Amino acid sequence: MKNPFKNTAFLFGVTKHKNLPEDTGIEILLSGRSNAGKSSALNALTQNKKLARISKTPGRTTEINFFLVEDNFKLLDLPGYGFAKSGHSRKKDWGPLLGEYFKNREARKAVLIFMDIRHPLKPIDLEMIKFCESYNTAYVLVLTKSDKVSKNILIKTIQQVSRETNAHEVLAISSLKETGFEKLRKVLIGLKNG
Repeated sequence: MKNPFKNTAFLFGVTKHKNLPEDTGIEILLSGRSNAGKSSALNALTQNKKLARISKTPGRTTEINFFLVEDNFKLLDLPGYGFAKSGHSRKKDWGPLLGEYFKNREARKAVLIFMDIRHPLKPIDLEMIKFCESYNTAYVLVLTKSDKVSKNILIKTIQQVSRETNAHEVLAISSLKETGFEKLRKVLIGLKNG
């Protein structure tokens, strides 16, 4: 199957609500704790290793980065939450931006919440889930680094996470082994068209 995300291109980063682009089309947000493997996943999804900068220091993304998949369809990479290195002052800066975005953005379609399969549903992930639910926004839970666990643990973790949440879908991926991305692409296209 041809990868519909192959030509995804970085547009710009936004740190203030007033700088958000026109509220049109469909936007799907990518969120997750710092170091959950979000940037690697974005690169594997698009088959472009240079698209999202992967930092050795968690919490480097401090703005909402807009990526254009195709006309009227964008992926928005949110700052990793729960980071230590960038300091809490930064969180104060983009926290209100996120609140404004969720309150006022018509283009918002769904949120992907990336979690390390070995440590899913941490309190801060549950906060993000509640945040999505409070704004009636569909969310998909993406368990990353699935190559780090046995098949048995993988299946059990997916079942457990499904049971404990109202997620639209729970997926497991490995950026290293490039597994699970076919399904993730299908889910994204389904959300876009749904």
